[in-house]
Formats: sequence, C-alpha cells, structure tokens
Amino acid sequence: MQSFDVLVRGAGAVGQSLALVLGRAGLAVALRDDAAANKPNDDVRAFALNAASQALLRELKVWDALPANAVTAVLDMRVRGDAPAAAIEFSAWQQRVGALAWIVDAAALERELNAALRFAPHVTRVDADVPATLTALCEGKASSTRSALGVRFERFDYGQRAVAARLTSSRDHQNVAHQWFRSPDVLALLPLDAPQALLSYALVWSCQTERASALMAMAPPEFEAELAHATSGEAGALTLCSPRAAWPLMLAQAQTGCGPRLDCFKSGRPGSSSRWIEPVGLGSPTSANCVLTLRPPRSNTRKTSPGGMTCQLGSG
Repeated sequence: MQSFDVLVRGAGAVGQSLALVLGRAGLAVALRDDAAANKPNDDVRAFALNAASQALLRELKVWDALPANAVTAVLDMRVRGDAPAAAIEFSAWQQRVGALAWIVDAAALERELNAALRFAPHVTRVDADVPATLTALCEGKASSTRSALGVRFERFDYGQRAVAARLTSSRDHQNVAHQWFRSPDVLALLPLDAPQALLSYALVWSCQTERASALMAMAPPEFEAELAHATSGEAGALTLCSPRAAWPLMLAQAQTGCGPRLDCFKSGRPGSSSRWIEPVGLGSPTSANCVLTLRPPRSNTRKTSPGGMTCQLGSG
C-alpha cells in the first residue's frame, strides 16, 4: 500500500486548502472525506474571510476563480446595541485597508477548491485511512478520528441556535455588514451579490433555542415581519429567498495529549478553545492561520516531512 507524508481527514474548505498547500510544497497528500454525501443541496452558509485567508486562496489559484457574485467585499460595518443610541461603525477607509473582510458563498468556495484539487498531482483522494507520517484532522466538531484516538472534547452549550438564510432587500447593501445586539438575540446581515447583485444578504440570527425553533417554524411572511421588527427596516425590506437552516452554538475545546502521538491544534494554538458557529465561517481566518502554520518551508522536501504525529485544525 502506498504511504503518504500527510493524511488529511475532512474535505471541507479547511481540509481542501491544507491538502493544496501541502501538495504544492511537494508532499504526498491523501485527502479523505467521509461527509461528502451528507452535504446539503441548499447550502446557506457564508464565510467571513480576512486578508490572510484571501491571500492563501489567491496563492492556491482559487480566489480569482470564484464567480464574481460569490465574493462580496465588506467596506463598512455598523453595529447597534440594546440602547437606542448605542452604535459603533468601522470603515475600511478609516482602517486604510481595501476591505474589512470578504463574504464568500461557502458552496462556491468548496467547489473551486475541489476543482483546484483535480490539478494537484501530489494530492490523492482516498475513501479509507492510509499509512501516513502525519494525520491532520479537519473533520470539525463531530470528528470520528478524534474520538477513536481517545481525545477528550469538552462542550459547553450556550442554549442558543443560529438561524441562517439568504435574503434579498429593497435597498442596495452598499457593501455594508450590519449587526444588532438585542439581548439575548444577535442578528447579522452580511452583504452578498447572489441571488441578486447589490441586493442580497446572508443572515445569521443567534437566539435562544426556543426562539430559534419558533423562527424556523414560521411561514415566510411571518418570518419576514420578525426580521423587519428586529432590524427596524434599516437594511430595507427583507425577503426570504432560501430555505432556513439552524445550528447549535457552543464552546468546544479539545484537550492536548489525550491520544497516542497526538498534538492538538485549535485556532493556531495548542489546546485553545473554539466557538462552533456553523452558518458563517467566523473561524475561517484562524483556520487559515492553522494552514499557514502547518505549511512547510518551500525548501522542504518529502525527506523532511513532519513525523509520527496527529494534529487537529478548527473545522472541516
């Protein structure tokens, strides 16, 4: 059986990016994804990516291949608090940067990463574990490999769920991201250019579990009325244009050194904690930093590949 330098378990955005980075360094990489068949047809997730993530994807020849309507720059951010006058704004112009972040359609990003992998000669897709010097766990919070290694994984449930959907608006988003802190709810509107250019948002509405269940059960007109009330119409008249999805919010932490030959990484630091927020890739910038951290120097060869260890990145 062929032996590999690295086995990457989990082929979401992080796993695919890591496989591409290591393959470009000349390492022999096996990429395994047991969850491909379980991915939803209507994926409402959106990733909020920072400059490091953008630079990494551009280096991998993925960023410029993304459809124009799958990437939207955030030029301004407006955050409102509970009190009527409580607000703060951020501007890319004030920060002297091209954009505060980029909102990327998750499904489009994963498609382009998958396309790039077809032209990666050092990456082999596998459907079972293969011998490898290093195993990188990119399977997310439901990692079966972590459990098999006996890694202790602590979870603290916030008692909240994040409701995600895609919306269209009667008003141009003007590349502005909005967030409302209306305790105990937190509602975010992230500008997108699909399905309608300049008039679309990705919604992430975090609220108590019972409230989230009620929002999921509402008919579209009733849900839109709740949106209008929660946002005070500040982003225009919002119309639901996708199915809704909901994920639990929790604090999750993997403990270091609980399995054989295990070195556990979360958010780029051994043993640090991570918040699992599925609909929007708030963890993606730090996950990209994990990929950058694990990337071998360009002078490395297969003879100097890391040995005898398992590492874990933030999400699949």
